[in-house]
Amino acid sequence: MPITIKAYTKTRINRVLNLLLMLSGGFLVGTGWVLDERLPRGQHSRHLTLLGWDRHHWGDVHAWLGYVLVALVAVHLALHSAWLWKVAAGAKPWKLVTGFGATAVIIGLLAFYPISGN
Repeated sequence: MPITIKAYTKTRINRVLNLLLMLSGGFLVGTGWVLDERLPRGQHSRHLTLLGWDRHHWGDVHAWLGYVLVALVAVHLALHSAWLWKVAAGAKPWKLVTGFGATAVIIGLLAFYPISGN
């Protein structure tokens, strides 16, 4: 069911939301690059820090930025639910339901698949 918000308010919310999506995405890419290139895995980088934080601190920041980005995308999709149902799904809403269902299955498998030791 589409969410309805006044046009002016929706435009303002979209601007702020888009800015937050861009910034969190940029920080997510930046922290990923820091983890991969600046503070690589291994013994030789054990004592390296960037801005006083080691690899584990940057990993925590990276993970939380990922959670924030997922939450912002969920809000973005909710605010654009009318467009999703009218344009993206068109006359075939099963396509939208299938896409969201496949996404839920992927998340569920990765979240609940048993972990094994070496």
